[in-house]
This record gives sequence, structure tokens and C-alpha cells, in this order.
Amino acid sequence: MKKVNTVVLVLVAAIVTVGAGAEGAEGESRERVGGLPFADEVQVTVVNVDVYVRDRKGMPVDGLGADDFIISQDGIEMPISNFAEFDAEVIRQRVAEAAVTAPVEPQEPAGEIPAAEIKPVWVVLYIDHENMEALDRNRVLRRVREFVTENLEEPVQIMVVSFQRSLKVVQPFTSESREVTAALRGMTETSTGREESESARQEIVRAMADAKNQDYGTQNNSQVGAELDLRQRVTAFAAEEAFNLRLAIDGLRQVIAMLSGLDGRKTVIYVSSGLPMVPGIGLMHDHAMTFHDQTILSMRGRYDQTRLFNELTSMANAQEVSIYSIDASGLNPLDGMDAENAYSRDPTASSIGSKNYKDSLVYMAEATGGIAVINTNDVRGGMERISSDLTNYYSLGYTVNSSNEDRVHRIEVGMKGGQDYDLRFRRRFVEKSDRSRIQDRVFTSLVVDIDDNPMGLELSVAEPIAGSETQWMVPIHLSLDLGTIALLTLGDDLVGRVVVFVGARDDEGRNTEVQQQEHEISMPKADYLAAGRERFGIDFRLLLEEGRHRISVGVMDPITRQDSYEKIVVSVP
Repeated sequence: MKKVNTVVLVLVAAIVTVGAGAEGAEGESRERVGGLPFADEVQVTVVNVDVYVRDRKGMPVDGLGADDFIISQDGIEMPISNFAEFDAEVIRQRVAEAAVTAPVEPQEPAGEIPAAEIKPVWVVLYIDHENMEALDRNRVLRRVREFVTENLEEPVQIMVVSFQRSLKVVQPFTSESREVTAALRGMTETSTGREESESARQEIVRAMADAKNQDYGTQNNSQVGAELDLRQRVTAFAAEEAFNLRLAIDGLRQVIAMLSGLDGRKTVIYVSSGLPMVPGIGLMHDHAMTFHDQTILSMRGRYDQTRLFNELTSMANAQEVSIYSIDASGLNPLDGMDAENAYSRDPTASSIGSKNYKDSLVYMAEATGGIAVINTNDVRGGMERISSDLTNYYSLGYTVNSSNEDRVHRIEVGMKGGQDYDLRFRRRFVEKSDRSRIQDRVFTSLVVDIDDNPMGLELSVAEPIAGSETQWMVPIHLSLDLGTIALLTLGDDLVGRVVVFVGARDDEGRNTEVQQQEHEISMPKADYLAAGRERFGIDFRLLLEEGRHRISVGVMDPITRQDSYEKIVVSVP
């Protein structure tokens, strides 16, 4: 297993460059000097919830208004402050208008609820090679390519990632369908991992069938020995599945973290043959029925991974990410029931084993407001439902006073008048502190370019210093416009702070944790007035392994709550 890169943020020195003088008033007391305008000065947050309303046939319901909905947070009904109904035509029209006109503040008639704005739609196609078979994958990818061709237009951006024991970004976000379909075609020769685990599972099932048909006569010891041996093989299989599941969940968590700092609607389309909610549960039932011993089922609690999936979906909801899952395995006969198999497997055990992989896909989708496409050999219909979700929905907004703390809130949406419609929406809203929000954006900027640099951040790299055979200390110099930092007068001095956030990612897709450190600024007022708009510099070092790295830095001014971002690519050594 490859070692994950580590990053160490070491603040070495701070340098203020002083240049030509500038005029200023004297006698100020605790007044602010410099800095950008306050961000979110009123500290009111608009919570937008996308609601998909479908009839009994799964078709979008149109023509509803704000008065038809009830939305509550933590059990308290919230007045709807923003509302819009979207479909494909409305989105195309709004995008076209935005492309030819300068942005203006919308003027809504008095007493009407303002319409929600069109935001980017970020879609990640997650192809989990490790957890499906090659033939199933290639069959499904044909439909996925059709989906891309039909749906990739502004404001949609699509990224392609693959998972093979580790996560890899195959195609960064783009609105060019040819680039995405080319990336998907290139995956058809990639090896897959489900064949090996499926072969191991079938070997155990066959051994159980042999043991069941074996006439041991009076050789009870042989029968006991076979039972214990197969019990150990079932336990080993479950442990291996649990280990592989944790790797797969970690890959999904990485993708959700990549999306965390993006503004807009965020969707992950996860393609696999399912993940085990309870690793080995099908084989446990096989063993119980073969040897008439239910005690092996007590292992279910040990291997039940519901908690992992709950943590994953909670993270997705916190980052406003919906998961759409596609089962590549299709409609297969129950294991051991098809004509090619010479052994007979208990249909109950086979059904439990098959359902175990599909339950995870349904759980992830339902918990995050997405759709699970399962039990079909042709996913075209399911992809059409996903396509409908991209363009046909209602946006409901309400306002809350920002606490600037990390808090989780429960959301419920209902219909007035008792209309019998199917509603899907995210069930959680996570209020984020400034630090969490900036940390998320720095992590996202390791993969996606974020053009947001009002403080004029600049990064430069000095020669790396060898720290060990594989690790190097990389000196980084960060500078920013001194005038963009808010300072407060304290007697004859000016004081302020900046918080620096740093993260790194190498070409193999391994990320560091985002580190943060505060730095105090203090100087005589006379020196500041003489400095004009010079640069303020901070030097720090990153401990990185050999390779090519993308380094992202975010800076926050706690006084004005303004933030700024910059990146640089370095090769080590």
C-alpha cells in the first residue's frame, strides 16, 4: 500500500516591505485601517433546497408555486424567501441571457418572492472498476456516454473519476462532451476487481455443496472438520470484503470532499455492481443452511457496515452532494439457479447475498436525495430519470441568521393540500463556520481551479531541501497586498491577523490534510502610513514526498471575513 503524503506547515518568518509614504489621520483609536469590504456583513444565510416533485409514473410535476410547499428546519416552519421552477427550456433561456447581458440585480415586483438564480451543476461520473465486472461495466458505459452527449451543456460540468484500489481523476470538469466520452471509452480495457472476489465466493459455495452431498457415514470428525474449515473461509471472505469496502467508501469520501468548496448543485453518479452492507452475509446464510447451524449468523453484527454508509451520506448531505447509483450487474439469475451451474444453492441465501449489494446503492441514493437504478439490464430509463433531475426541479430558499459555527440542521419539505406526489430533497443542511468553508474550498482547489483572489495572493517556491530518502522540505513564499488586510489601531500600533490554509495533492491523486495556521500582524502606525500598498510576505515549508504536486493556499482576514485563493504546481525535488 502506498504511503499517503504528509504536509507540515512551518511558519518561518513574516516580512513587511516598506516603501514610499502615504498620508493618514492621527489620533485614531481602534479604528479599522485598510482591508477589503466586509463579506456577509449582515451574516444572513440563504438556504436553498432543490426539491424534485414526481407523480406516480415518475414524471415531473410542473406549475406549482411557493404556496404549494411547506419547508421546515429542525421542526420549525420557515417562510420561503426564494422560489423558482426550473425545466430544460428555462435553464437554457437563463444561460443564454446571462451570456449576452451584464449581471444586474433582479428587480422583483413588490410582495413577490424573488426567483432563485441559475447555478453551476457539477456532475462527477464515478466508475468503480474495483467493484464490478468488465462486461457489465462496458455495457453500462455505453448508456452513460449517451447520457453525456444528451446532457452536457451549460450550466452542467462533468468530471470523470475511476477507482482501482485508489481514486484517479481521469477527466477534470469540462463542458465538452467529446472529452468526457473519450475518457469513458478509454476505460473499457481497464481491468476490474469483482471477478476475483466472485470466483472466491463461488468456490466456497461449491465446497459447501460438496460437503452437503458428502456421505460421511460414521466419520463425524471429518464432517466437523469440513464445517470448521468452511466457517473459517467464510470469515476470511467477509474480512476481505470489509477491507475492500472501506477502500471504496474512502474513494467516495474523497470525491465528496473535492466538491465541498464548489458553489452550485453537486451530483455524484456512482457506477458499480454494488457494495456489501454486511460483508459475507450471503455465505453466512449458506453455511447456516448447509450445516443446520445458525450460530454463524451472530457474526452479522461484527461485519455490519451500516455505520460507514451513514457517515458517508451524512458527509454528502453536509456538502450538499446528491448520490445517484447505477447497478451494473443488471438482472442476473440467483446464484446457483442458472443452467451453467452444476450445484444447487439455497435460493434464500442467494437472494440475501444479491440484495446485500443492491441495498447499499438504494441507501446512498435515498439518503442524499438521489436515485438508485437497479434490477435492470438496460439503464437507459434510469439515466433518463437522472437527466430529468438535472433540469426539472423546484428551488426553495429560506433565510437563517448565520452563527458562524458548524451546525447540522434537519430539513423537511411537504405539500399543502395533501397532494399525492413523490418528493425528494436533501434531509440535512450544515451551517459552516468561515474556517470550515475556506478549508473546503482549499481542498476543492487541489482538483478544480478556483478563480477568487481579491487579496492578490502570489506564491513562489525555493529549492527543495532533502529531508530523507523520499521526503523533501519545500520552502514556499506567500505574499499578498498589504492594503487588503484590515488592521485595527491600538495606541500607536496597528494590529491584525491572517489565517493561512495549505493543502497539496500529487499526480497520483494522493491528498494531504488541509493545514491552517494563524499569523499576527503588528507594526507602528507610522510604518504602515509610509508603506503605501506594498506586499506582506509569509514563508513556510511543506514536507512532501518526491513527485509533482499541486499546492493550494487560502488566506482569510478574520476582521472582514474576506478570503482569497491561489495555487502553484511544483516538482519535488
